Amino acid sequence: MEWRAKLVKEVRRKAIHLTGLSVPLGIILLGRTVTASVIALVLAASLLLEVARLKGKIRLPEVRDHEETKVASYIYYMTGSLFCVLLFSPMVAVTAMLFLILGDTVSGLAGSILKNCDVRGTLAPAGRGRIKPLPVVAAMFIACLLIGYLASGFSGLSFPVYLAGAAAATFADGVAIIVGKRSLDDNFSIPIFSGALMSAVTIIPHYILL
Repeated sequence: MEWRAKLVKEVRRKAIHLTGLSVPLGIILLGRTVTASVIALVLAASLLLEVARLKGKIRLPEVRDHEETKVASYIYYMTGSLFCVLLFSPMVAVTAMLFLILGDTVSGLAGSILKNCDVRGTLAPAGRGRIKPLPVVAAMFIACLLIGYLASGFSGLSFPVYLAGAAAATFADGVAIIVGKRSLDDNFSIPIFSGALMSAVTIIPHYILL
């Protein structure tokens, strides 16, 4: 019964997560400048809401228990999305965002029915609890690889490029990266890590040819 309750809660959270599909659609239909501007406006409004929430003035749905007294993941989600659109080429940004939106959804749903998947919510003993279980890691990697393959029909990214992106997204999702005493939120690290590595793999062959 516990895993069913966790699954239902995660489905509700990921339904909100999927609204991020507006970002890759925006890049394709409206261009990166308009899309980045809209994200920046939404982020600014969200920061005001987040300040009010942290002061206890309002409550927001589907905020995780461990986020009650710290910045919630949706802020990192939008910040990562904004940097992704600004920093990377349009098709790399589209693919990186799909890794976050769809790949992380698969990982979250898989993690909701398995134990020891919360590697960021609570500080685990040193050397333990920092990497998600192998089935969740495998689900994330396979999902991202499939997403990269399907998206390559319009993105034009080659197999080595989206393979590298899938690996980076899987690492960002499955490994808790500790900065100081805090864990880097995967809603930020997934699009940034995958976008950066895909960009590097795209650029490197040009330098080799030169």
